[in-house]
Amino acid sequence: MLILAAPLTPAFGQAGGIDMEALDRLAEDHKQVPLTEDIINRFVASYPEMKAVGAKFPQTEATEDKASEDGDDELASMPPEKRKAMEEVATKHGFKDLDEWMTVASTVAMSYAQLREGKSRQDLQTMIDRAVTQAENNPKVTQEQRKRAIAQYREIGDKLAKLQPLPANIELVEKMIGKLAPVMKIQ
Repeated sequence: MLILAAPLTPAFGQAGGIDMEALDRLAEDHKQVPLTEDIINRFVASYPEMKAVGAKFPQTEATEDKASEDGDDELASMPPEKRKAMEEVATKHGFKDLDEWMTVASTVAMSYAQLREGKSRQDLQTMIDRAVTQAENNPKVTQEQRKRAIAQYREIGDKLAKLQPLPANIELVEKMIGKLAPVMKIQ
């Protein structure tokens, strides 16, 4: 669940509560696509060029103060000339646009990280089941509080499940790990 922990921070309020709308926005921001060998091959082929183009525009990464309110921080804060140059690389490699390339990159990264972490949807379900069991067995709460807590845990589980990579994507990434490993190394 480490891969999920960092982006979840805004969904957990200062008072320890969970902002369900923030979880919904987070799931929308972290959309993913079903991967194919062709998509992964085009992504891998485009990556060195995309990285080189990005390097031509130093100090243009999104920062906290540049992030847009709707969560589309990196693309929304990108200078037009950088976006145009990166868009050209994306379309050259068969992507509809830079947005599609970024969604593929995010999908590949999520799947790769999940594979490397060795976590699964079952791990999430186990955590939710444990929380539900604790709520069911908590003698310090009323029946109404118990029902609300259980419903909230299940809703959280459903929302977090949307943030996990598709099992077929993880399988394909595992199959193509040799091609992806050089691209996925943090440099």
